[in-house]
Amino acid sequence: MARQLTWKHLSVEQVEEYLQLTDAPSRLSFLTAVSELPADPELAAITLDMYHYTMQFAQRRGFTADKVSVLYSMVKETHEAAMAKFLPARKAFEHFRELLLLHSVQRPPFSVGLFTMGDAKAITDFLSAGYLRHYMLYKYAFTSKTEMTFSTAYTHTESVPVDFLQPMELAEEEDAKLARLEKEELDKLSTEAITVTAEEIEQTGVPADVREKLLAAVNDKLAAAHKAMEAKFEAEHTALQNRVNSLANANSPKKTQAVAAEVQPAA
Repeated sequence: MARQLTWKHLSVEQVEEYLQLTDAPSRLSFLTAVSELPADPELAAITLDMYHYTMQFAQRRGFTADKVSVLYSMVKETHEAAMAKFLPARKAFEHFRELLLLHSVQRPPFSVGLFTMGDAKAITDFLSAGYLRHYMLYKYAFTSKTEMTFSTAYTHTESVPVDFLQPMELAEEEDAKLARLEKEELDKLSTEAITVTAEEIEQTGVPADVREKLLAAVNDKLAAAHKAMEAKFEAEHTALQNRVNSLANANSPKKTQAVAAEVQPAA
C-alpha cells in the first residue's frame, strides 16, 4: 500500500474554508490554527511563511482541494524529515520526488495519479526555486547548535607528538564548514539532471510492458524541466552580474588630469 497523503494533514472542509479566504492576514491566522508549528516563535514564523507560499502557489495553479491537501502534506513531511535527520539538499529533494511520484502515476493501491505531468513539473520548479534554493538558511535556522567545553588534566609528563593536532591556521569554523558543504550540495543539485531509475518505476507497481515507455517519458520531462530551470537561473545570474558591474562602474572615482602651469621668469 502506497503512502497516501490525501487529507492527512488538511481535511476537505479545512481546504475549502481556506480557499474562501480573501486576504493574507486571515489566511495566515487560519494556517496558524491548523498547522503544527514549532514552539519557538522565530521558527514558527519561518514555517508559517513556508506553508503560506505553498498554499498561494496551489491557488495560482488552480489546484482542486485534494491536490492542495497533498501538496501541503508533501512540503510539510519533506521539511520535517529533512530538519530532523539533518539531510543534505539532494537527499531532501529525493524524499520530495518520491512523494510526488507516488501521487503522479495512477496505479492503485501502489500510487495514485492525482497530479498531471504539467502539475509535477510546476511543483518541482516551485520547490527548486523556493525551498531548495534557500535550503541552507532553513537548515541553519532549524539545526540545534551544540557547544562543547574541554578541559585538560595532565596525568603524566609524556610529550604530545608534533603532528598529533591540526595546526590552528588550518582549522575551520563550524558555520563556515556547514556553508561550504551546503554550497557544494546545492551546486550539484543545480548542475546535475535528476533521473528516475527503472527500480523506482518498478516499485510503483507499473506493469512491465509499459515501464520502459513510462521511464523514458518521465526522464524526458525531468530533463526538459532541468534544462529550462538551468537556463532561467543562468539568465538571472547574468542579469544580476551585469547590474552589479554597472553599479560598480557608476560608483568608481573619476580620474582627473592635472595640468601644470609654466611660470615665466620676470624680465
